[in-house]
Amino acid sequence: MKSKTTVFMPAMFQVNFKLLFCFVLFLGTKTFAQSPELNVKGDDPEKVRMNKLLVNVKVVGNIAYTTAEMHFFNSGTRQMEAELIFPLPENVSVSRYAIDINGKMREAVPVNKNKGKQVFEAIEHRRVDPGLLEKVDGNNFRTRIHPLMPNGERTVIIGYEEELSAFDKDNLAYQLVSRFPKKLDQFEINVSVLGTSTAPTVTENSGNEIVFSKWNQAFQASVKKENYQPAEKIVLKIPIQQSIPSVLMQDVGGQHYFYGNTFIEGNKTVKKIPASIGLIWDNSLSCQNRDLKKELNLLNAYFQKIKNTKVTLYFLNYSFDKQQEYIVSNGNWDALKTVLEKTKYDGGTRFSQLNFTGQDEYLFFTDGLSSLSENLLPKTKKTIYTITSSVSADFAFLNYSAMQTGGNFINLNQINTEIALDKLTNTNLKFLGIKENLTVTDLFPIEGTSVLGNFSFSGISLNPKNEITLLFGYNNEAVLERKITLDGAIQNTNDVNIEKLWAQKKIANLDFEYAKNADEIELLGKKYGIITKNTSLIVLEDIRDYISYDIIPPTELRAEFDRIKKQEYDTNLAQQKSNWDNIESYFNGLDSWWKKNIKYKGQKIASKYKHKGQVQVPPPPPPPGARGRDGDITIGTETIKGDPDAVLTIDEPVGAGSAAEMVIEEDNNVIQTSPASSAPKANQVKFVAPTVTEIKDKKVGSEVIQRETNAAKLEETVVVGYGTQKKSDVVGAISEDISKNKYIPQDSNLDQGYLAGDSKKPLIIVDGQFYEGEFTDLKSDDIDTIDVLKDASRIAAYGSRGANGVIIITTKKQSSNSGVVQTKSWNPDRLYLKALAKAPKEKQYDLYFELRKAQERNPSFYFDVAHFFYNQGDVKKALLIISNIADLGLENHQLYKTLTYTLRQWKDYNDAVFTAKQVAKWREHEPQSLRDYALTLEDAGKYQEAFDQLIKALEVNYYGEMDGQYEGVEDIILMDINRLMAEHSGLKTGKLDKKYTTKKPVDIRIIMNWNQMDVDLDLHVIEPTNEECYYSHTSTQIGGRFSKDFTEGYGPEQYIIRNAVKGKYQIKTNYFGETELTENGPATIMVEIYTTKAGKISRTLKTIQLGKVKENEVLAEIIW
Repeated sequence: MKSKTTVFMPAMFQVNFKLLFCFVLFLGTKTFAQSPELNVKGDDPEKVRMNKLLVNVKVVGNIAYTTAEMHFFNSGTRQMEAELIFPLPENVSVSRYAIDINGKMREAVPVNKNKGKQVFEAIEHRRVDPGLLEKVDGNNFRTRIHPLMPNGERTVIIGYEEELSAFDKDNLAYQLVSRFPKKLDQFEINVSVLGTSTAPTVTENSGNEIVFSKWNQAFQASVKKENYQPAEKIVLKIPIQQSIPSVLMQDVGGQHYFYGNTFIEGNKTVKKIPASIGLIWDNSLSCQNRDLKKELNLLNAYFQKIKNTKVTLYFLNYSFDKQQEYIVSNGNWDALKTVLEKTKYDGGTRFSQLNFTGQDEYLFFTDGLSSLSENLLPKTKKTIYTITSSVSADFAFLNYSAMQTGGNFINLNQINTEIALDKLTNTNLKFLGIKENLTVTDLFPIEGTSVLGNFSFSGISLNPKNEITLLFGYNNEAVLERKITLDGAIQNTNDVNIEKLWAQKKIANLDFEYAKNADEIELLGKKYGIITKNTSLIVLEDIRDYISYDIIPPTELRAEFDRIKKQEYDTNLAQQKSNWDNIESYFNGLDSWWKKNIKYKGQKIASKYKHKGQVQVPPPPPPPGARGRDGDITIGTETIKGDPDAVLTIDEPVGAGSAAEMVIEEDNNVIQTSPASSAPKANQVKFVAPTVTEIKDKKVGSEVIQRETNAAKLEETVVVGYGTQKKSDVVGAISEDISKNKYIPQDSNLDQGYLAGDSKKPLIIVDGQFYEGEFTDLKSDDIDTIDVLKDASRIAAYGSRGANGVIIITTKKQSSNSGVVQTKSWNPDRLYLKALAKAPKEKQYDLYFELRKAQERNPSFYFDVAHFFYNQGDVKKALLIISNIADLGLENHQLYKTLTYTLRQWKDYNDAVFTAKQVAKWREHEPQSLRDYALTLEDAGKYQEAFDQLIKALEVNYYGEMDGQYEGVEDIILMDINRLMAEHSGLKTGKLDKKYTTKKPVDIRIIMNWNQMDVDLDLHVIEPTNEECYYSHTSTQIGGRFSKDFTEGYGPEQYIIRNAVKGKYQIKTNYFGETELTENGPATIMVEIYTTKAGKISRTLKTIQLGKVKENEVLAEIIW
């Protein structure tokens, strides 16, 4: 199995460790409430541990540069793999990454994020192990540690620069927080502090190991220990001089980069006390690990300060809901505080639902991560204060959003309650830029930045000596000036890379408007080796890989790189391909097949799923009291008109009595019947009327009863939901096809199926939708089929809503345009689902939270439970619960694919468009991801955009090593384009050759997609003739055609037939996936079924999760 544990990373964390270890460092004053994660793949994850940690810290002024060298040891006998995800503080990014290659450390180099991902995966498929560190949502970073050989060690180095925060008015702080369940074999920390005349000190609780001594112009301290467990927290206090601005400079190619820090304290302007406050509390799953104590302390200080106000509480997760209004009187806010302390955290986040109207100001407590909508706040004239205590936050977004509305961003990880309160109660000074100076350029931060205490700035001077005047004020009016002298001869330093500090500051400010500045951010990231949203750091093992993928190598390989590149460049570039290269070939194959226009005339083979014995017997007599005439079906007082020659399938009733008892002798020659037994006794469950499951327009020549085996029965999602029985088991009987004499026992009516004394109505579903009207309001002539779900599975299927029986009705309108499609859901035998099914409906959601404690990181849990609530008709809760999947991983495209599939099936197209778009952005080199996005756009009615995305899916480039993942999708996309144009006229086709747009309608089209890379899933279709169409048998006698087999990648695989013959098409999958489940859960399949009748195309979508390893899993059936 795959386990999660907590491990190192620089930040202020209060850590929970699970299986392995946990270590964190941070430059600042407080500890974070969350910790990074090390996901160890395989059995015995405890065999992997950090055995050595070497930390070097250099502090110059208020800048600290930290490198952490981590050694990971695998004490097991099997090769292991781990993925490390860690957060960093506000405005901090990794600028150094190195891993050991063949026993030597190799430095990473910058690369475009998408290209880095492509190169990494392409090389990985050659069984070579590169290294990649990338930035994901918020200020979080991700890398993989692989391979960890048996009894072997791997080394990773992470480095970054950061501006130190204030410990108090007189000191900066550097903080090291560490927690280990076991001792380290070796621990070492070296600290050097320059630019202060007073020795740094450590706080009282930091132990006595670190002692500073003067050496040249610096203070130094060093600690080396073996078999050692460090103190949990070490805080260094570094004295600062407020009155003297600190400036450092560096000359780079005639441009003089400068970085300065000064202390600004202007006259405070107390803001007007708000009469009303909107308190928006992000209660999504990603916020449940917030530092609640810090946030409540801030609110308490604020309400004690302003004394009286009215607060309206809103909860934000998947929806934005007003909770209640509270009156704060003389600082008392106990009622509101109690609610916040008891808040339940559930669901993903949609900032698109926010509405800032009605209150004077808004306090928005959030991590700034909108997992299901764009990270944008609606425009408003109201003042918004954004507040976070989460380490995994989008700091840039929160800062910029507050700045735009005249509020402040309050990062409780870096400032204490006193400073935070000052930001809430006073109008802080703003940085208004500098007095005109044409010899100074690219100065940051941007104008409008709030200023409180320490203020740092950086820019470029065209002259080695210069003077700048910083301006500060309110409402664009300067009230304070601060002159800064620049002198390269005096202020020059080589201890810190000032140019890189300037670049990092510029990136942080450009990141406020990332979409607008993405190209410039990427250029800066590549130039200075800084990880950004679109720049990663990569390490390759072989010099020829740097050449093949045109990536500039680290310094130690540069000479060899240049030599080989000059001699062999043209012959060594990695091959790049696109599906457009193969479109002609795939089209010709499709066109040739379609023009054959196969129309099968052979004899239908008896279905292998029917009982092999067929006997000629007279029709059984109707039980006493049954009424009806030839060709009609009578249910209670309602008569359904029917064709006298139609085949009617009737299921035997369940309970103490039955309509007729039937016996098949072993020789299969005789069927005997006997009258129904007596009615059930009081307080017993009464049997439900026989179920009318199908009326087929099929002629029969004589009275034939065909007994079907249980194994042949396909359970229908709408009927069974999460039940574990086949359909025939659920209704409690084996079906019979009885011709001509059709009857239903008079004692059995559709309203029966409840406990004695209970008069509640059954649940009625018409054409897949819940029906709130009366059954008698339905017109008999409109009904095509009726299914009655009986007591064996009604609770498991629909919870308490189905407790009085479930009636499934398909109208003639629904079935006339396509074949009848019966879909099968994944049938998990889960204890938590059984517990939910037994609970009263009003207690089920509370029980879900209890059950979630043991399943919090399990995607399947949310998938299962969401479907449970959906099947009960509680769509709102179902969407809320399924949306948790978006918060389980950062930029996890496999989880987002699962979410997209489900949202599409449930017709929540707007949210599905967003999730599919995110995957297309993260995986823009994958044709399948672009196809998913295109089809979701079509769902949302954006037909031209859908067409354009399909063309883009054909054009996207990928490396030749990835043929197995991507080549062959052309076959499916060509049919998508053809169908899209047939259904939606007027599309602009651009450069697409007209021959590709020629209509090629088919009766049946089945596509199977899946969400996980490198799993072996196979689509199989068993035709009415019993011929099986699949990857090794791609053409069938009746004209079925199968697409390319995908043993890697996400599929999809496709079956099409132009002229379908009558009968059953069974859709199955063989799944030979991983023997262990990952944090992404089991493979999720989405089946798309298109049927065409009378020129009209109908579509059915079904999302199913599979278990670990399954063969012959039935997904759906089509009755044609």
